[in-house]
Amino acid sequence: MKTRLGPALTLELAAEFHALCTEHLWRRFAADRRLDTFLYCDDQWPPFERLARDGRLRIQQGCDLGARMLNCLRELLGEGHPKALIVGSDAPTLPASQLDEALVALDRHQVVLGPSIDGGFTLIGATRTRPGIFAGVRWSRDNTREACLKAIADTGLGARVTPTSAFDVDTPSDLVRLAADPALPPSLGDWLRRCGPEAAVQAGFMGGRS
Repeated sequence: MKTRLGPALTLELAAEFHALCTEHLWRRFAADRRLDTFLYCDDQWPPFERLARDGRLRIQQGCDLGARMLNCLRELLGEGHPKALIVGSDAPTLPASQLDEALVALDRHQVVLGPSIDGGFTLIGATRTRPGIFAGVRWSRDNTREACLKAIADTGLGARVTPTSAFDVDTPSDLVRLAADPALPPSLGDWLRRCGPEAAVQAGFMGGRS
């Protein structure tokens, strides 16, 4: 749930927005023949069960974000996948080039991060993991990515950052950026226009707010 999107979005609208982002990214990556795609959730949510059929929905395991990501990477690599890649559901306009660069980087590096403009990352991939790769990392900070790179290096693993940056949608200002992004998916564009009275005015989509 994107609670930091308030007051631009109510909790109900934030849930709708999250579901639309997830659906868009799932359909995009599930259609990519290079990828064996799974949808990791924190609970058995019926709309996501219908979206990710045939056993593709999995439940996240772990007490915090770092533990959940580490367990996801471990699980996929343990099943024999040579590369495991996590893409956040809050980056609906993630450039194809960032994904391509990450897949190539994993041919030579054990970990790859796709940077986001806020100091975090929109994707993380690995061919190997170690328990401390997220040790001491504080999430949603402007130095989150650098802290993660340090933690990875401290475990002895090699990491690469993709040349292409992206952005995730965490705050009302990110909604403004998303609305102006040429890569905005039509489904999200329609939703943003439809939710104008509740979301767009407060986020600055309408009225020329300076």
